[in-house]
Amino acid sequence: MCRLPLLALLWALPVLSGTIAGHVFFDSNGDGAWQATDAPCAGVLVSDGQTLVATATDGSYSLIAPEGPQVVFVENPPQAWPTQGFWRYLKTGAGSADFPLRSQDQALPFIFVQGTDLHTRPDVDALMAQYVAAVNRLPLPLAFVVHTGDLVVDAGALTVGPARALFTTYQAQVAALKAPLFNLPGNHEHVSWYREAFDATEPGVGKGLYREMFGPMYYAFSYAGVHVVALDGTDFRGGKLAYSMPADCVAWFKAYLARVPTTDRLVLLTHEPLSSLPQKADLEQALVGRRVVLSLAGHWHSTNRLSFAGAPEIVGGAVSYAWHGVTPPSDAKAYQVVRITASGFENAFGDWAEKYPVTVAAPGTWAGCTGKVAVKVQFLDPSADVLSAQIRLEGVSQEVTAFSPEGLYRTASAELDVAALPDGIYDLCVTLRGAGEPFVERQPRLVSNGREAPFAAIGPATLTMRLNKVNAANVITINGEPVGTTPAAAGPDQAFAVTVPAALLRRLNRIEFVSARLPDGKTYDDFTAGPLTLEYAGKVHRDPRTAAGAVATLNGTQPSTWPCWIDLGYRAE
Repeated sequence: MCRLPLLALLWALPVLSGTIAGHVFFDSNGDGAWQATDAPCAGVLVSDGQTLVATATDGSYSLIAPEGPQVVFVENPPQAWPTQGFWRYLKTGAGSADFPLRSQDQALPFIFVQGTDLHTRPDVDALMAQYVAAVNRLPLPLAFVVHTGDLVVDAGALTVGPARALFTTYQAQVAALKAPLFNLPGNHEHVSWYREAFDATEPGVGKGLYREMFGPMYYAFSYAGVHVVALDGTDFRGGKLAYSMPADCVAWFKAYLARVPTTDRLVLLTHEPLSSLPQKADLEQALVGRRVVLSLAGHWHSTNRLSFAGAPEIVGGAVSYAWHGVTPPSDAKAYQVVRITASGFENAFGDWAEKYPVTVAAPGTWAGCTGKVAVKVQFLDPSADVLSAQIRLEGVSQEVTAFSPEGLYRTASAELDVAALPDGIYDLCVTLRGAGEPFVERQPRLVSNGREAPFAAIGPATLTMRLNKVNAANVITINGEPVGTTPAAAGPDQAFAVTVPAALLRRLNRIEFVSARLPDGKTYDDFTAGPLTLEYAGKVHRDPRTAAGAVATLNGTQPSTWPCWIDLGYRAE
């Protein structure tokens, strides 16, 4: 029998509609219905997102629900798992909701997968099937899968009917996942809120349809004594979408923490990174003295390691990189495998389209390679199929046959002497050999030895960009020489181009902006320019280290930005 201290917490006084009641129990005959012969589970937390209650000794609970449709959910107790899902949707905000459980062996370490920013739509069925198959193929015992928001391409631009169809498409695409799936909302799940005109009272608008089809906006479940807490990072303020945690979510989270022993460990999930939300300080204060293992998020379509509440916060890329975009394009970032251990966690990024998902840990994407370069390559290979690797930068290569484990990764290291290479952008090639055909990963890296490559331009080039929030005539430079200025006012998304004389062109071209001082005499113009391209000799060239060409962002506190490098000798479009 599950026993926790009994408590019922109410922290809001909404308009009340009726009572939601039911039982939490171990289902002895598997019929899903509460019977006197079933074993009740006492002290289990049940909530509708407003009220938090604990089941009585007979496994029963009741809560007074707000007016309107409600979602009630349960946090499964240790060594137990819901047999018919952990949430129920009630159209009237009143009624019965039982939660049958089964016994389940749960122990550390355990492994799960995080996918995020799926942005799915009907025409990517085949690609989504590849993702699902890749997760199902992992030779690892997955406890569950979490999808941390932006499940669909954009419900915010749709009315309720088309949004429902899009949600149904997603549900069909992920139905074949073998491990239990937990969803979180992202900003793209909120129906109609990007439309100029809509009826906010229509059932399903905003967060209503998500709650009907996917359940609670925030909740908790447990596995092997670890509490996994999903939170909502999107709010509506003044009729507009805001990246902010709603007050009811914050209140629920604090009330929930009051029920969790301080010795228990927490894994936190959101779509928008917790460290980026305006409630960061308040949430971290609520977590003082708590054992936060890590936080997982998405939203940025890139992999980042941040910090929140004294623990790592990892931003997990994007499943949808092939159809919706990701920045930067290199490294594995389609999904993340996480292993929770007795002492912490390990993680590795995977890819549904690659045999061996590769991450180049060093040199970094933006580092200039000079002289002798230390290369460190991590790849997800849980079956240890890879027997050898070649690491090569242009004509310099090294064979590797000894690999070291690093958490869930296998790691190959090499040192390449590139001092003789002229400055330019080259492909760092990693060839992994195991069963079947070799797998080749190519990622562009900048070589900057101070050795200029011979180059004779056959004519001028055109530097193109799109400008946003320009408020001054900012200087544009190529290889340290000015070639023009931006308009004194431009945007949003205004196309702009300048001619680059042939005499200023090199094989490797450094492009920078020098922002103008604003009339206050203290700050500089705060604007963006990009993606940047050089159109030369009938071809379009970009900085290949970014998804669509570099975007220069000036923050208003300094007069120049990091450089964009465009190599006219690198592969062109």
